[in-house]
Amino acid sequence: MLRFFKMNGIGNSFIFFDENIQDYSCIRKPERIRAVCDPGTGIGADGVVFVMPPGDIDKNNCKMEIYNSDGSRAEMCGNALRCVAHLYLSQRGDREKVSIETDCGDKTVTLAEKTDAVVLYKAQIGKASFDLVSKGELIPDFSGNFAFDGKDYAVEYVNVGNPHAVLFLKKMPCEQKIKKIGKAIENHNNHPKKINVEFVEITSRNSCNAQIWERGCGITKACGTGACAIVAAGIKNGLFDNKVKVSMPGGSLTIEQDKGKNLYMTGPVQEVVYGHLSGVFVSALRKI
Repeated sequence: MLRFFKMNGIGNSFIFFDENIQDYSCIRKPERIRAVCDPGTGIGADGVVFVMPPGDIDKNNCKMEIYNSDGSRAEMCGNALRCVAHLYLSQRGDREKVSIETDCGDKTVTLAEKTDAVVLYKAQIGKASFDLVSKGELIPDFSGNFAFDGKDYAVEYVNVGNPHAVLFLKKMPCEQKIKKIGKAIENHNNHPKKINVEFVEITSRNSCNAQIWERGCGITKACGTGACAIVAAGIKNGLFDNKVKVSMPGGSLTIEQDKGKNLYMTGPVQEVVYGHLSGVFVSALRKI
């Protein structure tokens, strides 16, 4: 029977399959990942994460591969990164730090606080890039301005391991408008690999509210790399100080940028459930 773990980082939920324990090759098809993530007929989640041995055991403790709920591959996810750290460290009680191999480089995650009520992890994200053209994520010479319903929206482009379009707004749009604008920007022809979208309302130099439209998922309760992209773009434009609380529907993350412009994300991890996929469900997956 195939074992799974379900966890979330401030409402951003994932199903984890630990390939250090079992072989999950039978799940590694987009249509099967979609079935597992389906909240009605599957477990339900924003994505699936495979945890496996690293390519270089002298550098890293484990490796993560993440897939969105639509079955597409994602380069990176901050909330999933903290959950992987929790999965690894909770099985090794004498350790408080783990190095994780990802598609966008090696990431170090440290246990920041552990009580009966909360478990916090601080993750090293790295430096933000504002050049999406060279990565093939943005068409050259695009202005970054969009018009919807007679109103112009200016986008700040950021890559923190995956691409983001950040919109700083005076007032947060309603959910219907977020769906409309988010979907349009994600799938715009100027974004060849599609893109994540963040809607941001600044409340001070150290805080903001954000709504998330994730590439391959739609509206989600939170996005770790999205929070990092928001802060990186805000600091670049003189809107934030170097430590910012980003509040999203699922909860808040603290994002810091050091003098070397390295980004760090601190936030909670919550275990939800672990168990085994039933034989009947696995048999149904194999027929997809």
